[in-house]
Amino acid sequence: MRRVSKAALGLGVVAALVCSHLARAHPGRTNSSGCHNVRATGGYHCHGGGGGGGGGGGGGWRELEETPTRVKVIAIPRARVWINGAFVGMSPTPAVRVDGTKVQVLLEHAALGRHETTATIDSGGTTALTVRW
Repeated sequence: MRRVSKAALGLGVVAALVCSHLARAHPGRTNSSGCHNVRATGGYHCHGGGGGGGGGGGGGWRELEETPTRVKVIAIPRARVWINGAFVGMSPTPAVRVDGTKVQVLLEHAALGRHETTATIDSGGTTALTVRW
């Protein structure tokens, strides 16, 4: 059996500490694909080890091939807004991520009642959808 000197063991500990500092994670949770939004830059990226196959070796991060599709609803007059059945707040809404390019928008106003519309939006970007009664 081979013995390891104290100097070699100490050097190994120092190397492990330096490497762990270089490989530290950044804050933010990831979705099931290992991806998340970056609030500071407004971007979106994925970390290695996610469910999707494809390019890149293990570790690190890669930019997504396509930008998520988002919609922002501006109702005139101001109203409560549902997008694809989910309440998102009062108009104007923040940009909300949606699946696909067809969205169903339901507006509710205290004096005007309910108004529903369906719109087709561009894929891979943010669409500002203005809805008037």
